[in-house]
Amino acid sequence: MFMPLKPYGNLSESVVSQIIQALNTGNLKPGDKLPPEREMCEMFSVSRTVIRDALKTLAGLGVVTIRHGMGAFINEVADKPGDISRLASLLQITWGTMEELFQVRGILESKAVFWCTQNATDEGIAELEDIVRSAENSENDSKLALFDAEFHLKICEVAGNRVLVRLMINVLDLLGEVREKVLMIPGRQRLSVRDHQEIVEAIRERNPELACQRMINHLKDIENAVSAALSERGENNQNVPGCPNYKRLPLR
Repeated sequence: MFMPLKPYGNLSESVVSQIIQALNTGNLKPGDKLPPEREMCEMFSVSRTVIRDALKTLAGLGVVTIRHGMGAFINEVADKPGDISRLASLLQITWGTMEELFQVRGILESKAVFWCTQNATDEGIAELEDIVRSAENSENDSKLALFDAEFHLKICEVAGNRVLVRLMINVLDLLGEVREKVLMIPGRQRLSVRDHQEIVEAIRERNPELACQRMINHLKDIENAVSAALSERGENNQNVPGCPNYKRLPLR
């Protein structure tokens, strides 16, 4: 079992971040059962309310499944087809709402990476590099979705804005179905790792404009890939206005 650190900032977000990190490092594995709530309260030195909030977030992100009367279990890395996040299901996501979510994500993450470039400490940049390096060395392509979520959350954390972290968690929750579609696109996750490396390079160079532009390009490429994949499967609603074929922005 992983050894949690003392929570920082928002307590439930800290618990979520540490559990995702433990899964990425192999200290937690698919199928593992998390300790009972009371034990987790002692491990993290937090209240039961904090643990329950963290578990709800992890369930929304698709990281755990909560089985009433049995506990919380780490999901298999590749979710079963048709499984979508709780919030995504409630929204009855269509391509139109996916497009709107990408628009919101573009606004949030372009600002997040801009602030990250300005505010990142050397330690924060090193943490981002470690996530990218772990993804590069991973032999399990399906696990890259978890590294992807960790990377984008870490951008917001290093930016120094806890509200952004909370918003990013919710956006990733809502985009749970999209992440499944991305997993089905051959090579897309590896391309995302390359994009992440380029974003970190811009952050290390303290070039916020370049980092922002690379993040926007990254998100637009993912949106285009999902749109193309849905069209090939006949799942894209052609009557929904705005299934755009975005062009990458030129890098200055």
